[in-house]
Amino acid sequence: MHFHISSSGLALVVLCVAAGCATPSSTGPLAVPLSYKTEAPPGDFPELPRCAAIGDVKLADARPDKTLGKRFINDNAATAAPVTASSDVAAWARSGAMAILKQAGVTLGKPGAPTLRMSIDEIRTNENIVHRSGYDGRISIFARLSKAGSSSACWKDHAEGSAENYGYTGTADNYQETLNHALDRAMIRLLSAPQFRKAVCECGNG
Repeated sequence: MHFHISSSGLALVVLCVAAGCATPSSTGPLAVPLSYKTEAPPGDFPELPRCAAIGDVKLADARPDKTLGKRFINDNAATAAPVTASSDVAAWARSGAMAILKQAGVTLGKPGAPTLRMSIDEIRTNENIVHRSGYDGRISIFARLSKAGSSSACWKDHAEGSAENYGYTGTADNYQETLNHALDRAMIRLLSAPQFRKAVCECGNG
């Protein structure tokens, strides 16, 4: 698992070591907006064949637990407080999926091309607060391709993606970076499967 620390996060580590930053004694619930921005480097994305096309992308938030996760102080479970999304999780994930498909070279909105249906089965984040915060996030996605106008699957698979981050405590940017990178990695795993590469070209309506 790759541990991501931004330049600003690294500066915080140095400053806290020098200044002796204090660990907070309590925490509270947090609601964060989700906004997609690509975090994975370009070389991580697969390059799909030119025939790859999708007519529509449908995404549902199927999580039984709608929280994003929890935040706590220095690995102390007794201090845990919930973290929720203040925006539409399905809309966030769909915008990310569309961007990642384009990045991989998939033609979107082509008439007669298969429909990609995805569901978010789980999102789990942890924010461990010491002097600043260590973040980790994981997303679990189920996906299937079907012919246009049909519910019969030509391909289906499940993938997970995870990421880590470090920086200021309780900031939307750090949650967004962590979950965006986790989404990138889950989608990259789905799109890299040989069965998907074949189905996305052959699962038309003809």
